[in-house]
Amino acid sequence: MVAPTTEGKTFDLQDYYQHPERYRSTFEQYIPSLSILMNCIFWAAQYPRLLTKQFTKELFRKKSRPRLKVIGDISVDINGAIEFTEKTTSPDNPVFVYNPVTDTITDGYEGEGIVVMAVDNLPCELPKESSESFSDVLFHFVPEIMRADFTAPDFETVALPDEIKKAVILYRGKLTPAYSYINKYL
Repeated sequence: MVAPTTEGKTFDLQDYYQHPERYRSTFEQYIPSLSILMNCIFWAAQYPRLLTKQFTKELFRKKSRPRLKVIGDISVDINGAIEFTEKTTSPDNPVFVYNPVTDTITDGYEGEGIVVMAVDNLPCELPKESSESFSDVLFHFVPEIMRADFTAPDFETVALPDEIKKAVILYRGKLTPAYSYINKYL
């Protein structure tokens, strides 16, 4: 979640991609309400961070203990969107604790701070049976997906099975009706 740095301007996705320096993160306002954060976003150095060390340090220095307990950093960008993801973890040692006051990390889940899971090969850790089951279900939809006319100007006229149609978030660069509520957060 980002906003333009110039007051009165509205968010423009293409401008953001071309000039990310013109935008600032607005996500930190939500952190005090979260107990768990799953970070799954693409991040590159030119974009604002989702959660900085400085903000987290200020949050943890307050008298009341923050609600944020766990971060699942699926993207695992070292010092990236979650600035204090300083290392990857592994399935046999999946977490570390980041102490924002001392700016230190400790392997395991005990200690003061936020537990961070940063297993960079997590998708390979899914059980084989789950993958096979998902593939078996999806396989039956492939013929209908292949026959669908994706040149239709509006999403409503695309002939897709309801199960697949409900899962489509964007069509031709626009949010589908089921996901149009996201516009108010952009």
